[in-house]
Amino acid sequence: MYLLSVLLQATGETFVEVAQQTVIEGESFFQILLKGGWILLPILLLLLLAIYVIIERWVTIKNLGKKDVIWFARVNELISENKLNKAAKFCAEHPSSYAKVITAGLNDASEDEHIIQESMETEARQQISKLENNMNYLGITASIAPMLGFLGTIFGVIRIFYNIALTNDLNIAAISDGLYQKMICSGVGLLVGVIAYSGYYVLNGRIDKIVANIDKYANETLRALRSVKSTGTIEDSAN
Repeated sequence: MYLLSVLLQATGETFVEVAQQTVIEGESFFQILLKGGWILLPILLLLLLAIYVIIERWVTIKNLGKKDVIWFARVNELISENKLNKAAKFCAEHPSSYAKVITAGLNDASEDEHIIQESMETEARQQISKLENNMNYLGITASIAPMLGFLGTIFGVIRIFYNIALTNDLNIAAISDGLYQKMICSGVGLLVGVIAYSGYYVLNGRIDKIVANIDKYANETLRALRSVKSTGTIEDSAN
């Protein structure tokens, strides 16, 4: 009976020690994170900026670059029927970048071919500019965040030597704070840089596909207008 009580007491003490250790470890995690220093603040602000730009650009690119084969087939059908005004109005109702480029060409349908092509190219450049808006912030974040992390690493090294100079003793307690700051700043800076870098190239890949489709739709529209002009006068001009 006495042995059983001793075992229960030892087991209870073990559970208490484990629980206390868990609490200490849970608290030390945030304490260690805070030891990264003030340099974490601009890095976290860059993280928020990167997340915002990635989400905002993803939604914008999805709306402007929405591909609609049925819609474009209807546009080509109206052009082949020499109903350019209807085709231009039909394009104006579509929110995509493709529609804006085709509309620019239809508005100058009565002009020479090189003028139509120039109008579509000008509008295409404007649409690409809209697609790439704010993308530079991702590039800046991908470059600056790791540099700020490296700067935090330097501050950590300085802190290590400062603690050693104060204590005049090379031990773990003297250098631990500086090591925490070094590793945390480097890790967080690299993580933010990877997120921004990945978002930048994923979004650029989607933009490149849209640009390729713009060229395809513009060339097919120009070919359809050329075919209509070759059959006779454009009766229903978009102008």
